[in-house]
Amino acid sequence: MRWVRLADRYGLALGYAAGLVLGTVALHAQPAPVRARWLDWASTNLANAPDHPIGALVVSAFLTAGTVGWWVLLALVGLGTVGVAFGAWRGFVIVAAAHVLGTVFSEGILAYRVATGALPAAYRHIQDVGPSYVVVGALAAGIAYAPWPGRLACAAGFAVVAPSLFGGLFQLEVSAVGHVSAILVALAVGGGFVLARRTAVTRPVPDAR
Repeated sequence: MRWVRLADRYGLALGYAAGLVLGTVALHAQPAPVRARWLDWASTNLANAPDHPIGALVVSAFLTAGTVGWWVLLALVGLGTVGVAFGAWRGFVIVAAAHVLGTVFSEGILAYRVATGALPAAYRHIQDVGPSYVVVGALAAGIAYAPWPGRLACAAGFAVVAPSLFGGLFQLEVSAVGHVSAILVALAVGGGFVLARRTAVTRPVPDAR
């Protein structure tokens, strides 16, 4: 039972961090032309959406074109804190919703801007991969809903990445819009779980007589 509890609390963080390391190491082990093809296929952009949206959404969360070290550490902090606060399955729902809806909202705005001529059609092929929506969503949920030690750890992690998250927000740049969306989604889903838990605790037990 102890191992089950530990897996429920920390399995999500360890599994995601391991997948992120393996995916990024495999990417950077490829020659440059192969890396470019991988990133093009995994990008959650408008060009890929009609062809393989689910595959791109899944794979994109485990690849980064840059260095992976800080993201792995922040993933362990954020997802580990969320796992302790919510358990593995609820934690998975929180970060998956942050990643998916952060992508949908940001790319949806981009699609509108391309369709109305505000941006050229080349923006349909932007490179959009990385763990940031998952990790930032987890850090936000940890700050809002975890016990205090976890809140402080997530706040420190968020402070590290915050300067790079929101640049170009008022120009509706995809990554900035996606980060804001991921944060709001994670807070909303996590808040729903907290409310459901409180409701279940305070609900009166029916009289068995």
